[in-house]
Amino acid sequence: MGWLNFADTAVSCSLSEWLQGPGKMSLPRIPSDSRLQSRFLGCLLGGAVGDALGAPVEFMDLDEIVRTHGETGIRDYAPAYGKLGAITDDTQMTLFTAEAMLSAHVAAALQSQEPDFFRAAVASYARWLMTQENSRLLSAGSAKASWLLQQKKLFSRRAPGTTCLSALHSSRGKATRATNDSKGCGGVMRMAPVGMYFAHALGRERHPDRLLPNIFATGNDLAAITHGHPSGSLSAGSFAVMVSLLLVGSSLSDAIHAAKGELGKHPSHKETLAAIEKAESLAKSRPRERNALRELGKGFVAEEALAMGLYCALSARDFEDGVILAVNHGGDSDSTGSIAGNLLGAAAGIEAIPERWLACLELRSAIEGIAADLAAFPEWRLRSQDDAEERAFYASRYPMS
Repeated sequence: MGWLNFADTAVSCSLSEWLQGPGKMSLPRIPSDSRLQSRFLGCLLGGAVGDALGAPVEFMDLDEIVRTHGETGIRDYAPAYGKLGAITDDTQMTLFTAEAMLSAHVAAALQSQEPDFFRAAVASYARWLMTQENSRLLSAGSAKASWLLQQKKLFSRRAPGTTCLSALHSSRGKATRATNDSKGCGGVMRMAPVGMYFAHALGRERHPDRLLPNIFATGNDLAAITHGHPSGSLSAGSFAVMVSLLLVGSSLSDAIHAAKGELGKHPSHKETLAAIEKAESLAKSRPRERNALRELGKGFVAEEALAMGLYCALSARDFEDGVILAVNHGGDSDSTGSIAGNLLGAAAGIEAIPERWLACLELRSAIEGIAADLAAFPEWRLRSQDDAEERAFYASRYPMS
């Protein structure tokens, strides 16, 4: 597990230049903790890189991947959706989950109340649904447009999950849990921002175990907006806990142990727990084997996608090695690549991600912007009337509804 050694490396020159370049406005705020920001950027960009690497082979079996890309499989971006470095619905929905967490934070600060992450996520996922339909009709001047919805490249269908589409259509913006019995991976693959949001409080807490139930519950609840089967949402809660702990310096093994502790408190946990423990066992006995990865499933359902991402991250030599392993299989390659990328990036920071993958990553600047906001939001000045300009900026950037 040598990839964890990257965690304390300094922020790269290119990142520093991006943060402090000429003419940089005071808003949005730049995080003061450069090491934490490196991990936040690594987490979100790492997931997007894994998603983009897996996108061209998502619907191929392994034999077809080998015929197309050689015996070692796909190792660099190939054309998908008419371009190199194209993201899919995995990254799209991850960004809208991040928007939801920040929208809930802003609303809570302005109204002096506790954040309502569930209601904010319902609104943000409704905005994502707009990008999959005819949402360019949304008025540019609408207070509900949000900064993220202004990113024109998001208005593109990238093989969105049928469960997500149908559940969001059925709810019609109402704050309700899904009534289906789906455990597809569409809940777990979008949940890294929940862990990112809570990492700040986790890092300050003298007794971090007190926060883990809240992190788990939030991930579980937000996945349940679209996925009604327990394994679909419990996998998401587990993943959120792991990401949060990695961001504050825990080893992946310790993060998994803590997540399993929370998972075991919930009914219907056995299927998800068994998948996680199988991934741990195979990573110890047969690391970096395609055949071992195949034994974990194909990744189309939540507990399999999580287990496959964990297996690849646990047995990886470094970020590149882990993500390449995660996408070379006959299953949901973009989702397993995304999960592995989130985990590896959270632990190792942005410096661990090959620049050739970042250079042409679709929506890179938007992903960086959201990651930076997740890293900086505790420093936002929202409660005082003296900070009216900052309050108005973030209220417009991250509206609640």
